[in-house]
Amino acid sequence: MIPYSHEHLQDRPFPASARRESTATVSSTPSTATSSRSSVSGSLCFVSEPPFSPSLSPSLFPSPSTSASVSLASRPREGSLNDEVARLPLNPAVTVSFVRSSRLFKLRYTFINIRKDFAGALKCLELGGAVGQQTAFLHSFNTTRLPVPHLEHPITSSEPYTPSSLRISFLDEQTVQTGATVFATQLSYTFESWLDCLQFQELILASRIVFIAGIAEAKSKGRGEECISQNLRILRQDHTGKLVMLFFANSQRKERKRYVSIPLNHIHYGLRADYSRWHLVSCIESVMPGKNSRRPVVLQLQPNFDHLAQMRTLQISFLDSDDKKAFCEFLAANNR
Repeated sequence: MIPYSHEHLQDRPFPASARRESTATVSSTPSTATSSRSSVSGSLCFVSEPPFSPSLSPSLFPSPSTSASVSLASRPREGSLNDEVARLPLNPAVTVSFVRSSRLFKLRYTFINIRKDFAGALKCLELGGAVGQQTAFLHSFNTTRLPVPHLEHPITSSEPYTPSSLRISFLDEQTVQTGATVFATQLSYTFESWLDCLQFQELILASRIVFIAGIAEAKSKGRGEECISQNLRILRQDHTGKLVMLFFANSQRKERKRYVSIPLNHIHYGLRADYSRWHLVSCIESVMPGKNSRRPVVLQLQPNFDHLAQMRTLQISFLDSDDKKAFCEFLAANNR
């Protein structure tokens, strides 16, 4: 989920210690709690209680009475007192682009509020901090089918970030609200910091991105070409340790372009000798790195799920040899 050059920790998310963390001080009386941003912007702070547990979380939570700055008028119609809201301050801002009535709009905001319901399901994003705007820009979600944030430009560890590599879009039209106007449109977010871009993805996916890299091609033995010129992401669920590989299947051989998720492990339930009631089982039988840097990595898949049984093997050709090496090292460390 989040990945690469170890020399530029301010830009590349590996290792985890390079992530920005928020700091908060909370007094014994909740009504007097105060919070402060860390010296590195982009930290996550909570603006409602009880807090939910996103992949990026501070250990202390300020009370809503002092930290909530979004007016009631700007909250979504489906907002509830039981909603949980976390704020992602941006470094320094994000530009939201969309088309309405044949006109292209580009709006710049300095923070994003992530609103979830009492069960932890993502409801909407509330963008604010724009100069001269009194109401928030709302991006609402259908909780039964959350969209996958789509990275438009393949990323490699050897190339600097560009605006195109920091742009996230969504494959389907999204529901947005400005003031009292609600409409559907194609929507994109262009960040100015990789860490902001990364945390935004993680908050929507409700997982930590532990690896990401651009790939030239992925193809399986059973289904043929899966994708070309895309990003491969590995997601980890913090509470279970489950790993999922995610890529966009844009092969010209397939009628439907969609995201494909491949579990790298799964939870097996059953009492073990150490009295644990579940443990993780690998979905990868073997990893063959290839004899040289130009050869693809070949994953021999366990038939634990129907689509893994269909694929049988998955060949992945990376755009950068260092990313290929990092991918193999990651699998070696986690394929147990």
